[in-house]
Amino acid sequence: MSAIVSGSGRALKEATTSHLPNGFWYMLALIWVLSALQAGVNLKHGWVAHDEGTFAQSAERVLHGELPHRDFDELYTGGLTFANALAFRILGVNLASLRIALFTVFLLWVPFVFYIASRFTNLFWSAALTLVAVAWSVPNYSAAVPSWYSLFFACFGTAALLHYIETRARRWLFVAGLCGGASILIKVTGFYFVAAAFLFFVFDEQTPAARRDQNVSTKRDRLYTITLLIGLGIFVSLLAAMILRGPSWGDCAYFLLPPVSVVLVLVSREVGHATAGRENRCATLFSLFPPFLAGAAVPVLIFLIPFLYSSGVPALLRGVFVLPAKRLDATAIVPVAPPPLNRMIALLPIAFLLWAAYSASKKLRIASSLALAMYLVLILHLSAVNPIAYGFSWFSVATAIPLITILAALFLAAPRFSRRLDSTRQQQLMLLVSVLAMTNLVQFPFSAPIYFCYVAPIVILTGGALLASTPHPPRMALGALLVFYLLFAVWRITPAFVYNIGFSARPYSRTAVLNLSRGGKLRIDEAQAHIYEKLIPFIQAHASGDYIYAGPDCPEIYFLSGLRNPTRTLEDSFDDPRERTARLLDTIETHHITVLTFNEEPGFAGPINRELEQAVQARFPQSKQIGSFVVRWRD
Repeated sequence: MSAIVSGSGRALKEATTSHLPNGFWYMLALIWVLSALQAGVNLKHGWVAHDEGTFAQSAERVLHGELPHRDFDELYTGGLTFANALAFRILGVNLASLRIALFTVFLLWVPFVFYIASRFTNLFWSAALTLVAVAWSVPNYSAAVPSWYSLFFACFGTAALLHYIETRARRWLFVAGLCGGASILIKVTGFYFVAAAFLFFVFDEQTPAARRDQNVSTKRDRLYTITLLIGLGIFVSLLAAMILRGPSWGDCAYFLLPPVSVVLVLVSREVGHATAGRENRCATLFSLFPPFLAGAAVPVLIFLIPFLYSSGVPALLRGVFVLPAKRLDATAIVPVAPPPLNRMIALLPIAFLLWAAYSASKKLRIASSLALAMYLVLILHLSAVNPIAYGFSWFSVATAIPLITILAALFLAAPRFSRRLDSTRQQQLMLLVSVLAMTNLVQFPFSAPIYFCYVAPIVILTGGALLASTPHPPRMALGALLVFYLLFAVWRITPAFVYNIGFSARPYSRTAVLNLSRGGKLRIDEAQAHIYEKLIPFIQAHASGDYIYAGPDCPEIYFLSGLRNPTRTLEDSFDDPRERTARLLDTIETHHITVLTFNEEPGFAGPINRELEQAVQARFPQSKQIGSFVVRWRD
């Protein structure tokens, strides 16, 4: 993964040397420093114990020679686990190492965000968009969750495809494929970026500029058109089959409508005037796939090597494509639907005042911009204590993805609007909208507010690109919007941390340093810090040997104590429920375990296994309650 990232950095420098305005690198240096400061200050702020323990324990098991999926139930594809193990090897085995690795890739990501923004507007506005995108990203939750890396690689790949649009050099398709393959290795949702690239390829083939090296003909390839329309129909059907399983109609609006809007652009161009021009369209389209797929295959094939040599491929396939279904079932215990559709009302004041600023005369444009600025100042001020003002602030962007994709689709599909854009700008805009529509699915089916942050930078970039593509944009109004969303993120979202994001601006302030050797000096909830600082030494004092048992869903205990997990389970919901108690009892005796810990407040695993707890009472007669944990031990 590090090779791919460093290679992408060299690619950015090569890509931008002859295509960027003077002052690009100076402006980049400034926003790079500001971004590093914001993310660095919050790097150790807060934790979700279950997340930290899962990522850390899986990486440590790799250090012990185990393979994800073959030897333990890896939650994701496994590529990030190897990268985290490398971070432990270099930086030390503690929770801070994973965050430092995340921070490093974050710093590599910032220039790519700036580069993407610079394709649509000048340096000043590009810098502003970048700072807003940064503010809505890692500083709000600095755990090394795979979704951050998926966001990073989606932006790396998007930057490569943007440069392909400008140069038509197919090596950039290969670079984009590398990013897609790396994203898949981190989390299976990386396929969303791959799907976005495929949608873009269809649009690229439909664009006359993409066919300037071909002989032109008025004859249509009807078979190609029919096949393409069938393929797009199947694509939408598969998405619908997945999304309609969700708990609310909001799933259709937030997750199905954006990709359908993109597909409708392709359909309208295919059946309209835009596709006449060449006989062998199929060959042109499919000529785009080999370099992209070859790039995607490189990291995947490298990742497969240890599994091929150890007969672990069947376990890998099961872990990547079967166990995630169990995880989705587990999230149903705590269902989190997207915002209700009526929350879109938060868009109306901003949308109306922006429309007025666009369409009014010069004097009314200034008045509309001032009215928008005053409205934004008011709700920003009130959002600190007023839940209605906070909701209008948060939902004005958190519910905007359907609106952005629909407006972009109208710009690209309606001749009245699309003729105002040259073919290069159309391709650039279509690429960003496709990436937004597909990567937005990272929020499905668990739409906790923090999941919006995993796609928010792409929302900001796409919204900025769309507004920059309109004639005579009202700079005062747009500047007010950027300042508002920057300050709302910095003042209201980041201090609240993951527990309050999307609900209130109440700061996550009662924190204390986690003073454990493997705690990495994270600043966590004061009460939690007190519990773990008592719990971990107590477990270590009563453990004999290398193993303990802790469950359900408390992998952080294994990692913080430095004691090993005797099972292959990181999340108890993954484990086979058949004869589970007997299997665990046998494991406890086989490994001569002397201390057990039961978590009475698990996250996703459901109620504590009372059958197991009762079965060990006679064997582990001594017990102590520490916070939500019951510790049982025997001499």
